[in-house]
Amino acid sequence: MAVTFTPDQQATIDARDSSILVSAAAGSGKTAVLVERIIQMVSDAEHPVDIDRLLVVTFTNAAAAQMRERITQALSGRVDANPGNAHLLKQLTLIHNAQITTIDSFCLYIIRNHFDEIDLDPDFRVADDGEIKLLQQDVLADMLEEYFAAGDEEFLSCVEYFAPAGKEKRLEEQILGLYEFAMSYPWPGEWLTGHQDDYAVTEDSLDECRWILLLKSYIRSMLEEAKELLAMTKRLCEEPGGPYMYLDTLEADGLLIDRLLAADTLEDMYEAFSDLTFGRISSKKDESVSPEKRDQAKQMRNGIKDLLNGLAKKYFSASPRVQAERMAECAPYVSRLLALTEDFRIRLDGKKREKNLMDFHDMEHMALQILTEKTPEGVQPTATALEMREFYAEIMIDEYQDSNLVQEYLLRSISGEEEGKYNRFMVGDVKQSIYKFRLARPELFMEKFDRYGKTEGKERRIDLKQNFRSRRQVTDSVNACFACMMGRDLGGVEYDRDAALYPGASFPEPEGQGEGDVYETEVLLTAAGEDGLDDREREALAIAGKIRQLTGTLPVTDKETGQLRPARYSDIVILLRTTANWDETFKKVLEECGIPVYITSKTGYFAATEVQTILNFLKVLNNPLQDIPLFGVLKSEAAGFSDEDIARMKAETGAEGRRLYTCLTVCATEGTQEELKEKSQLFLQLLDRFRRYVAYMPIHQLIEEFLKETGYLYTVSALPGGEQRRANVEMLLTRAENFEKTSYFGLFHFIRYMEQVEKYDIDYGEANVQDENADTVRIMSIHKSKGLEFPICFVAGLSKKFNMQDTMKPVIMDMDYGIALDYVDIDSRVRGSTLKKAVLSGKLRRDSLGEELRVLYVAMTRPQEKLILTGSCKDAEKVQRILDEGGAGLVTASDAPYGPGRLTFTLRSEASGYLDWLLPAWAVCGQKVQILTASELLQEQMGEEQGREQLKARLLSFEKEAARRSAGKENEEIRLLRERMESVYPHENLKNLYTKTTVSELKKAGMEEAAEEAYHLFEEKELVPYLPRFIREEEKVSGTARGSAYHKALELFPFAEYAGRLGRKAAGGAPDPAEVKAILDRMAEEGTLLKEFREAINPGKIAQFLESSLAARMAQAAARGRLYKEQPFVLGLPAKTLDDSFPEEETVLIQGIIDVYLEEEDGLVVADYKTDSVTCPQELINRYQVQLDYYARALEQLTGKKVREKIIYSFALAAEVPLA
Repeated sequence: MAVTFTPDQQATIDARDSSILVSAAAGSGKTAVLVERIIQMVSDAEHPVDIDRLLVVTFTNAAAAQMRERITQALSGRVDANPGNAHLLKQLTLIHNAQITTIDSFCLYIIRNHFDEIDLDPDFRVADDGEIKLLQQDVLADMLEEYFAAGDEEFLSCVEYFAPAGKEKRLEEQILGLYEFAMSYPWPGEWLTGHQDDYAVTEDSLDECRWILLLKSYIRSMLEEAKELLAMTKRLCEEPGGPYMYLDTLEADGLLIDRLLAADTLEDMYEAFSDLTFGRISSKKDESVSPEKRDQAKQMRNGIKDLLNGLAKKYFSASPRVQAERMAECAPYVSRLLALTEDFRIRLDGKKREKNLMDFHDMEHMALQILTEKTPEGVQPTATALEMREFYAEIMIDEYQDSNLVQEYLLRSISGEEEGKYNRFMVGDVKQSIYKFRLARPELFMEKFDRYGKTEGKERRIDLKQNFRSRRQVTDSVNACFACMMGRDLGGVEYDRDAALYPGASFPEPEGQGEGDVYETEVLLTAAGEDGLDDREREALAIAGKIRQLTGTLPVTDKETGQLRPARYSDIVILLRTTANWDETFKKVLEECGIPVYITSKTGYFAATEVQTILNFLKVLNNPLQDIPLFGVLKSEAAGFSDEDIARMKAETGAEGRRLYTCLTVCATEGTQEELKEKSQLFLQLLDRFRRYVAYMPIHQLIEEFLKETGYLYTVSALPGGEQRRANVEMLLTRAENFEKTSYFGLFHFIRYMEQVEKYDIDYGEANVQDENADTVRIMSIHKSKGLEFPICFVAGLSKKFNMQDTMKPVIMDMDYGIALDYVDIDSRVRGSTLKKAVLSGKLRRDSLGEELRVLYVAMTRPQEKLILTGSCKDAEKVQRILDEGGAGLVTASDAPYGPGRLTFTLRSEASGYLDWLLPAWAVCGQKVQILTASELLQEQMGEEQGREQLKARLLSFEKEAARRSAGKENEEIRLLRERMESVYPHENLKNLYTKTTVSELKKAGMEEAAEEAYHLFEEKELVPYLPRFIREEEKVSGTARGSAYHKALELFPFAEYAGRLGRKAAGGAPDPAEVKAILDRMAEEGTLLKEFREAINPGKIAQFLESSLAARMAQAAARGRLYKEQPFVLGLPAKTLDDSFPEEETVLIQGIIDVYLEEEDGLVVADYKTDSVTCPQELINRYQVQLDYYARALEQLTGKKVREKIIYSFALAAEVPLA
């Protein structure tokens, strides 16, 4: 049946002789339109185009393959209808050579055909990410070693600025980060050198900086928002029952905002913001005034004050003169850092040329070098580019919103626009631009979106707004939410009538369902409760309950028949912003509820036991003195040592403080226990054989030989999940073969290679052995789902906070505005933000929030039939109250081109998670929200248990029937099933025995008393549940959180820098509270100390501690390099020490973290900080004697040195408490 296109789609297909931008909304059929346009062009009766003269650039290889297949099918259909058409037959031949490709494949095509133009060896090789990371590290290490050896003062001061106190790795990270960023620019060397003078400013030149213009524009927009909020507050006061007595004060506020708006220069703005004063609102009493409106008006006015005070604090805390001076002091370091990065880039390029290899960045830049030439007049096309311009009839770019600047210059160079030949066809949707981490530039799309006209012309924009994917209920929900949340200021595009989705698909409606309410979008929030579950488990349980309701009952449209049928598991997907630490929890909970799950985006390959065992064996081959890898191998099935074996080995060899390998060799030669001695000898013989193999065997053969000699592959294949384990091992063999194709070789470099693959997340998850077409629920990341569609879609994890780490990095990079960094006084180590850092940090945060909005849009536009949004909340009553208020005071109606209104920019720009947007948006548009309590979830679980009992009853009934039929002979399968369901665990007393434990596990095992009395050393940090900022109440910091705050501050405190000052109060002694406050504030600004932690710390308490003798001893030890903070340990204890019912021969591994210990001449001193509210030292001794005893025992076992003192420092008592 012929496809009928909408007028906009047909216009997109038919348009010729124009450069066209197609803004294609989600589900608008852009792929079908693009294919039809290509078919129409190659089959045009008057002006046919050969298909190999069309360049079609897609985002992924899969998209390119799908596009080629669909074009081939369409061409075949045309040929079948016109078998005598020679031109169409020719196109079927040419399709195999047509440039339907990704941008990197196209670049590679250019390079292979024009390598001689850039003096490139044609036998080059494209390196994988692991090899490139190794090469980068080697080149950078060599370069820095040269600089250190030369002793250049400028370099050494740069090191001190960016990487003080021997932390050279920080400088390496800065250089590598700058390099990666610069490589997304068409001419990276030009970018790196062009921004070296970014901080060379004066007070006079500051106003002319481009980033200052950005600041002024942002300040003006925020002041305009303040005016709008003020107008809303006035309207509220003027309403019947409104607090009219506030109006005079609000009028004064308006004059203040006008004065701020009138400030033009930076100096004027500084003076205006420095003089911020707000009048007091009237306290007049009037019973006619509604208390609710009075409170709301106060709240709105306080919001305006907070907005203005926030601007003053962030951008105008110092005068322009001071800001310019600070930046000028930073200037040499900025210049030197960029020069170092450029030197690294040149050296790395040389090394890659020497090895004749390239990476993805090189492909783009070499292709650009072939096609363009930089001249004083601008970027000019080369002769090769002009030839390609002549050849290509049209350049079609899919997913244009994800293009970067290099790709833009590349494709522009071969288009004919500069010569009047408008032949670019660009398709995309800026609302789905979600690859900022790949340095995509959605503004390239928006520049044309704004510039191209909607009418026919040489540059034309066509909007495809109809959605052919989703039911009306889905599109209505998307429109309602994003009309409130997305705008040009956040998200990059106005969500207006042009951006909205319009239902274009027809769906069959179930009988008796009226308007189809079963398809309405649902919101499920789980409320925290005393149910023993964490937020993720609770949310997964709620999703499991909803899945059980939907499967078998919700009618969905069958793809094959077009008719309704009951929903299956395979119709359902769960989308997550990130799958890390989420998908496994969801999978576990759903499977426990009897729901099959398929994870499509999964990490964890390197955590797989079988992979770790083989890599550990290789590490031991390379260096047997590594205790952790050796322990891992010995404990594996390949070696067969038990915990008891290793403990006996250590005990027999008197091996306190000895390396494990030494114990092993001693046991093999001098051991008295024959079985253990023989095991040790066999393993050492295996090790010796493989050391000889290393000299001549390739890595993959070495692994194969290990599998063969130990039978390890067969062993893991026989374990639970054996198919998966075998696939993981085979994937490791493939990786080893891939490594052997690189420019590196040998065991040492393979270990480095795999470490880089793991470190930089070059991890494609475990080998996938699941059938993605099976009837299972799929879990995947939102990014993975882009371009896909699903009948039923859960968008989960909406309470997770955004990752804003990039905004807190020491160096911030922006393609247009250069780099920004903090001001550092090298002598005093005082750090503070520069004005440019504040400006670019704010811009980066807004850009990141816009990206998060677009990610949410992608997620919510995936479902065809039904959308369910899920998250968790701490205070269900407060959430409900926000929803009941209907978003009062949260919406600026004047900025609402579509829908009920837009949330204020202040609210949207301060969001810390999706719920900060969605809750007020739901309130505004009246979305129903179901909040599931712990008791309701418990009922779900009980329902599962009842189902289990029913299954058991059915089984017993079946057994009786089978027994009757077989005249008393019991069916063996039934007997075994019954035995499994009725069996009782024979070792009930061991059910709580762990091989490794922490206090949380002890509590779960029902041992709260022991945990409280004796195991405080295993306490875990308190997790603060998420709650949106705008509904968060100020609450007292918990004791655990306060303790964590003090611990973190003292972990970060630079004791060595204060050696000689601590322990005394006199001038020049320990820092006073004001100095401590400055140090803590700096930690918070740098992002090393959480804001919540900073607020929980009393600087006076820290100052008191720094006056103590313990602090003085710590500073002296730090100066000698003998102070150790936050040291983790694992201690083996007889299980009987935890519970008398446990067997004596069992061992439990207990892990903990020692706050601090120091090494002095006569031994070790172990210390701990406590914030407990106590009145006398004995309380602390009673609580923590056991903890410190375990710390001492662990230290003596690990170091072989005697602990001579155990000290608690009590912040409540401001005193040291010695322990016996």
